[in-house]
Parts: sequence; structure tokens; C-alpha cells
Amino acid sequence: MKRYYPEKILVLNKPEIIESPVTRNVLTAVSGMDIPVEYVDERGADEEADRVRAAVDPFREGKKTLLITENNGEFLKKCPGTNDYICCDYYIIDFAQNCPMDCTYCILQAYLNNPLMIVYANMDALFSELDERIPKNSERPYRVGTGEFTDSMALEHLTRYSSFIMDYFEKRPETLIEFKSKTDYSETFLRRPAPANVLLSWSMNSPEIVKSEEHKTASLAERLDSARKCAEAGYNITLHFDPIIDHENFESNMAETVRMIFEHLPASKIKYISLGCFRFIPKLKDIIAARFPNSKIIYNEFIKGYDKKSRYFRFKRERLFKKMVELIRKYDTQELINIYFCMESPEMWNSVFGKAPGGDEELGKCLSECCFCK
Repeated sequence: MKRYYPEKILVLNKPEIIESPVTRNVLTAVSGMDIPVEYVDERGADEEADRVRAAVDPFREGKKTLLITENNGEFLKKCPGTNDYICCDYYIIDFAQNCPMDCTYCILQAYLNNPLMIVYANMDALFSELDERIPKNSERPYRVGTGEFTDSMALEHLTRYSSFIMDYFEKRPETLIEFKSKTDYSETFLRRPAPANVLLSWSMNSPEIVKSEEHKTASLAERLDSARKCAEAGYNITLHFDPIIDHENFESNMAETVRMIFEHLPASKIKYISLGCFRFIPKLKDIIAARFPNSKIIYNEFIKGYDKKSRYFRFKRERLFKKMVELIRKYDTQELINIYFCMESPEMWNSVFGKAPGGDEELGKCLSECCFCK
């Protein structure tokens, strides 16, 4: 997979940002390359964002500029959910925003206000907030991830941010930290021993969907090869089929995908697999149609869900989920792997698994406990 390098770097002109280890790592990584670096105030950063918003394709144009700045809001966020669907009680670290890859279905296209690639370098504020908001030795298990507002590993070759986060959670062994990616990056993790509370996670899809919808990402084989190396180094692995996209030859394509997974990874190293069908907010449909005219994913039959997102009809989601569970259990015959739904109703859980978690905290606790099991 080709690594991302920006065409321009903007650094917020404040001592704590300029002197941040994140900033130093980025500038060291691009030294000797013909990439201009500018030190700007907040107004200068806003002017660059305004320039990009005026472009024909601001989403693509914004990826060319990397802004290293500060986060003045909350770093730790609760994964958004709705009362009508079961959520997995997940927390998100907002350490960066936007993604250099270009998946057709990416929610960030419709969600982010700033189109630039952004990294927050005020790490002292991040770790102080985590100290305050995640109690040590809490009876409630916490699962925290970094791969929601960006890809956890897409900028790792520049920032080494995951290494700093691992240093912090090494002192918090009761809290799980998950790094989720569509890249083939593994170097940060292979350079150090594998802590029990670190989960390395990859998004999965059929090779056909990776090729047609997940642009500039690692191939399925590349992702799995990276996962294999990390598993052999002692890390626990998690996988996410989200979004599951109905497409021609779905069953045979997904059968090959699952076969490849278990060719690379033993079931004992995969702690859980999440399943979530393609869904989107109304604004995203027009963006996909304009930016990716060859994509067919939005031209299907959908129904409005409780969360106001368009989803496949229930009978179709149920069919897709049952097939995925069947394919996984063909290899995981001892049911070592926890399979769960991302944002589905208790009725769907009961239809597919015969039972549903009692709520978000029960599901979150189950997933946390399985990760610490031998």
C-alpha cells in the first residue's frame, strides 16, 4: 500500500504545538522531501480550510493539506447510538480528523466541518482528560478506540501517535485500547511487546468491494498479512465487517473473504468480529453520487431506520447477517470468536442468534471480558 504524504503542512504557531513530539515526528518523517511547512495562527488555518471548501471537490482537495493543531474540545467521546439499537458501549479518542483514503461510503464526507487532514498535537491535554474521565480500576470495563474520526494507522508513519497512546495505556492495563484500520501498517506494534489490553483491528470486506469502493486502502490480502504478523507477535486481533454491502456474487465473494481470514489467523487470536450493514444519512447519498458516479451502492432498496439513516430492509439484513455468521462458524467450530452487531435492534439479535444482550453495558462488558480471556 502506498503511504500518504501531504502536499503541504500547516503547523499552529503555538509553542506547545511546535514542540510537541507529534509535530517533531511529522517534520522528521518528511525532512528531505519537497513538502512546504508553514506556521500559521488560527486565522491562517481557517483561511486554508475556506480555500479548500471552495474547491470543486473539497473532500479530495482537503486531503492534500495536513494541519497540526490543538483540540480545544473533548478528546474522549461516547460512540453515538440510539435507544432503539443495541450499541457496544464504546468510547472514541478524537486524536485526528479526516482520512487520506477515499472510501465511497465514508461518513466523514458528510460529518466533518473542516475538510483538511487534522492531527491534534496537544497530547498533554489528551492524557489529562483521560485521567479525569476514565477511573482507574473501575468495575465498569472501558473499551476505547481511535479509528472513528480517522483511520488509526493511516498517519502512523508520520506521527507515531499510536505509540504515545500505547505508552499511556500501558499504565492502565484494565482498559482496552483498540486501533482500527484499512491499511497494512504494523511497524509501531511490531517494535514493542504486545500488551494484553491492546487490540489491533482491521476492517474487512470482499476483494471486489475493496477494489470498487475502498479507494487508496490496502488490499484484503495486505491487511490480513499485517494482521498475521501482529498476531504472531502476540497481539489480539479484532475484525469489523462494517459496512456489509450487498453485491453480485455476495455469498461466494464473502466465502472467499472468510476463507482468507482463517488462512492468515487462528480463531484463538480473533477476540471478536462485528457485523454492520451499509447505512447512510441523507446528505451522504448526494455526496456519493457526485464524487463516485461509478458506485452503485446507493441504488438499492432502503428503508429509514430509527436513527434516520437509510438501511437495507430487515429481511435483507437478516439474510446477509445469517450468511456471515454461517461462514465464520464454518471455521470457528468451537465458537471461540464473539460475533456481535453494530447498531441493530434486539429483534435482529433474536432472529440471528436466538438471544439479545440486555443493553449497551451488558454487550460492552461481554466484549471486554472476552478480550482478557486466554
